[in-house]
Amino acid sequence: MRLLSTFEAVHRTGSVQNAAAELNVTQPAVSQALKQLETHIGTALLDRRMRPAVLTEAGQILLLAVTDGLDRFGRAIDQIDAMQTAQENVVTVACTICTGTYWLMPRLAAFYGRHPEISVRVVTASSRPEFAPETDLVIRYGDGNWRDGRAEMLFRERMLPVCSADFAAQFPEATLADAPLLQVDATDDNWPGWEHYFAATGIVPPESSHRKFGNYVQATQAAVAGMGVLLGWISNTGDLLKEGRLVVFRDEPVFTDNAFHMVLPRQKQTKAATARLVAHLKECAAPL
Repeated sequence: MRLLSTFEAVHRTGSVQNAAAELNVTQPAVSQALKQLETHIGTALLDRRMRPAVLTEAGQILLLAVTDGLDRFGRAIDQIDAMQTAQENVVTVACTICTGTYWLMPRLAAFYGRHPEISVRVVTASSRPEFAPETDLVIRYGDGNWRDGRAEMLFRERMLPVCSADFAAQFPEATLADAPLLQVDATDDNWPGWEHYFAATGIVPPESSHRKFGNYVQATQAAVAGMGVLLGWISNTGDLLKEGRLVVFRDEPVFTDNAFHMVLPRQKQTKAATARLVAHLKECAAPL
């Protein structure tokens, strides 16, 4: 590659002297490189009888190949650079389906307004989100003591019974004892449910059966549709309350022992794009 690049520079700049200046080497070094290349190929590339020297037929053939090859190398390097730049501007975030749907997604619009060059890829899980090789950030509920990453608390969570406005209007005198309760069959014991709420408030649990759902998105949509009372997490139902799609059924919130955290991988350097997203989410979480 060194010999071919020297050969191309001599032809492009018009002389050994100019090529030496461009390559920041001595003129004898350039002449020696040309001789080494001719020896390797087995024929002369320059007709030195002419002043200035001109390409031989073999030199013209080689020049076409070298020029094309260097152009290809240049384009390849540009493509690699563009690919690396694109990767640096893609942030992969892992979170639960409900957190991604009701909390993260609405806050990405403002982030894109600030940073249109950054793309956020959201990967959702039905249970506790975990790190994958490509994951830059995990939003996770818990105590923050995880070995797989460095956790920073976003906000403390609180639970509050909520329902649709139509449900509240149809059953103005209903209590938790006689209202249909919407319950999620969570496989993670880390997520407190109605039992935790009743224990924390001292309310006697109702004997009526709950309407059960496989995940919080289903249960939340059921509440919006007026099917009963949901034990709403502010992270997931806060925006729906502000929009009026849900209302407070019983104004007695219960704060959970754990909180939502942003978790960065321990063995991976934080990208600038990830740091910008983290700063934005911290701003969004401040009012909660």
